[in-house]
Amino acid sequence: MLFKKLSSFFLIIIFIFTSVLAQFSWAAEASQATLLQDLTQIEVAIYGVIQEKPLVERVEYLEKELVGRTLPGTVTNRVRQLKEFIITGTPEDPSVIFKINASQWILEEKNTNEPLIVRIENLENVLFGKTSEDVLAMRAEAIFGLCFKEGKPQFEEVVIPAGTLVPIRFLSNLSSKDNKSGETFNFQIAENIFIDTKLVIPVNSLGEGEIIEAKKATILSQPGKLEIEFKPISTLDGTTLRLILGEEAQEKNERIAIAVGVGILGLIVLSNPIGLIAGALVPGKNVKIEEGTEMFLQVENDTPVIALVE
Repeated sequence: MLFKKLSSFFLIIIFIFTSVLAQFSWAAEASQATLLQDLTQIEVAIYGVIQEKPLVERVEYLEKELVGRTLPGTVTNRVRQLKEFIITGTPEDPSVIFKINASQWILEEKNTNEPLIVRIENLENVLFGKTSEDVLAMRAEAIFGLCFKEGKPQFEEVVIPAGTLVPIRFLSNLSSKDNKSGETFNFQIAENIFIDTKLVIPVNSLGEGEIIEAKKATILSQPGKLEIEFKPISTLDGTTLRLILGEEAQEKNERIAIAVGVGILGLIVLSNPIGLIAGALVPGKNVKIEEGTEMFLQVENDTPVIALVE
């Protein structure tokens, strides 16, 4: 009897021990995954590609490029600092992405989606006539300081509410006859988007979409079909923002259709969680969205961002 009790006790101890080890292992794997995701996000934001180097070398290279030296602390903490500095920022000290976005908006009234290094070089050429050899942090501050030389701009953390309407403009022709599934297209934000008087998305900011499905119309039978998805866009501070064709956007588009008397895009537009499904009104007719066509999407979720106070 005593032997059975001891055996049960040891089995319980072994079970608890292995469970704790499994939890530690899972936590370590999750931490490693987050570290790699953050590092990849930083590299893609700056260079547009991932560096082909060991992890520690990737971190050291970024630190030297950004601030000219390696930072103290664990690799995890160092990557966290780099991400805050480049991508997330704070209301007291906005990120490098915010500073370059704000500067580009002041100079060109648009935000492009090129890597940071390319945009910094382009802005330096516009402002100084040449590129600098300083570290990236100094180069971004020089651009930001010149664009806002009358004084440091005000910025504030705000929330873009779910359902906020965002007008977009197509930058190319799309057609169920000519386009194919998997092809991408570009669109841009048609107006500055403000929350109260705070700018969160500049006009002409670029976005990308993908054609999920394209079917040609058949003569006297099946109408054309064009299914497209809008990929997330970037706000002024670099936060990714998911846009969908929800109920509010659908109602707005239908009101536009009634106002013009023909129907927006000349299509039936149906709500869909991933974007837009459009089918021609007449069998045998292909769907066509012409370059310059405007319509409304909406923000999917409440999204906190750092905004520029006007």
